[in-house]
Amino acid sequence: MATNFSNVFFMCAARMAGQGIIVASYSYNTETELGAVKQVLEQPNMTMAPGKHYSFNVGQLAWHLISDDMGLIYVMICQVAYPQRCAHMGLEELQRSFVAKVGDKAVTAKDRSLDKQCSSMLLKLDKLASLERKVDTVKLVMQENVDAALQNCVKLESIEKAAEELQQQAGVFKRNANELKNKMWWKNMKMRLIIAAVIIVILGVIAAIIAVMTQGKKGDSS
Repeated sequence: MATNFSNVFFMCAARMAGQGIIVASYSYNTETELGAVKQVLEQPNMTMAPGKHYSFNVGQLAWHLISDDMGLIYVMICQVAYPQRCAHMGLEELQRSFVAKVGDKAVTAKDRSLDKQCSSMLLKLDKLASLERKVDTVKLVMQENVDAALQNCVKLESIEKAAEELQQQAGVFKRNANELKNKMWWKNMKMRLIIAAVIIVILGVIAAIIAVMTQGKKGDSS
């Protein structure tokens, strides 16, 4: 499988001894001007605390640096889009691998004297950087999927909540309809009872009048 060199362009280990000395370096399918790297390291304001990461961008390139207690400075130049977390992990791995490989030799090594000894190690680190980039991309895609799933869950919860509210409103409407129906039934019943009572009263009055008139006729005939 072909190695992916599209993320990291340059790695090196250097030290300051009046001037910048790059004891080991490796360029990945690029030509890196070591003089320019030395000029950056030789800047008066380049005071670095051991173990602390330093990063800055120059055009489309991102520079990442870290130093150790021996006064060594480790540099990675990569794409701006390359995740800073991956770059910092790569630098820390470079520091561990370099110290394990050369030990104290780097403290007294001359300029580029450890290139050959460290070339295979630096090549391996670029493969690791490419793998970290892929893993980071997978994590990003997974996070996007999780975010999408959460958004869908939120939408589903909203739909369920709206359905519950609609169901509650339907229940309230049904109760109100039943109450209104009962009220109308009692109203109609009262009206019928009133009408029946009025009819009964009228019939009673008529019956009383007829009875009185009948008794009057009997009295006149006798």
